[in-house]
Formats: sequence, C-alpha cells, structure tokens
Amino acid sequence: MAAATEMVAVVAMARNRVIGDGSGLIWHLPADLKRVRTLTMGCPLIMGRKTWESIGRPLPGRASIVMTRDDNWAAEGAVRAADLDAAITRAHDWIAATSEARNEIVLFGGGQIYAAGLALANRIEATVIDIAPDGGPQAALFPDLNMADWTRDILEDVAADGDVPAHRYERLTRKAAVRV
Repeated sequence: MAAATEMVAVVAMARNRVIGDGSGLIWHLPADLKRVRTLTMGCPLIMGRKTWESIGRPLPGRASIVMTRDDNWAAEGAVRAADLDAAITRAHDWIAATSEARNEIVLFGGGQIYAAGLALANRIEATVIDIAPDGGPQAALFPDLNMADWTRDILEDVAADGDVPAHRYERLTRKAAVRV
C-alpha cells in the first residue's frame, strides 16, 4: 500500500498574517525564495489564480494547479481546478505520473486557498516577516490558527539586513495528523 500523501502549507506572512496586497507579495526575501524552492521541489502546488498571476509562470520541477471558478481560464504550464477536491485529484495524478515527485501536496496561496485547505494540512512551513503592513483594501491574510492544534518550532531567526526585514522560519506541525 502506498504511503499517504501529506498536505503542507508553505507561506510567507507578516506578523499580522498579511500575505499580500491582492496583487503579490509585499516584500522581497532572496534567501526565502531559495528555501521555498527546496521545500516545494518535486511537489504539486495548489494556488489561486491571483497567486499564479503574481508568479507569472510555472515553476520548474513542480506542477502548478490553479484553483479558479472561471471555467474558461487557461494558462500555459498550469492545470485548472474548479475546487479543492479537483485540485487534490490533479495533484495525486501528477505525483503518480512523475518519477521525481515527492508524496506531498503544497498549499501555495493565497488566502482563500489556505483557508480551504488548512484543515487537511499536517505541516506549515512559514516565513514570518517582522513587519505589520495593512495590505490595503485587497489584503490577503493567512487564516488565524488555533495554536492548541499545532506544535511550533522556530527553525531560524534572521536579522534585518539593508532592505530585507528581520524574519524567522517556523515549522508548525499538527498534533493530530490528517491525510489526503
């Protein structure tokens, strides 16, 4: 019997849970981009249309599964899914068809995608930036968590450096695991 697939949320957020202003990230953390690449390589990424548009292209070595309600939406290098169940099915199909795939599905943003999928996630790989922007009228937020359900490990604290704000890398692990 094949091992169960794990759902992992990968997120960069301000300390007030703001993840974007409705069009993209509010910060640029070069080291975090490398960390995200390592965390997501070989995995299908479930993201919303706005997240796809902010990235602008498929990320090499990963599947881009884009959730949108627009039946006519299409983009080269992306697989459309109407809802979370369809996105998970497409992610499983990609894992089964891809020899270098890891048995993990990554929730990749934005706020609505995290809200839809966090109940199925066992782990959150978070970059928490030491800022608190308001994000504007289209602000995207990471859902508020019941911390009684999670164990938090701080992996690394990074001091501010020039234009790069202080931030930390955290891993949150669900106390009672779920499988997808």
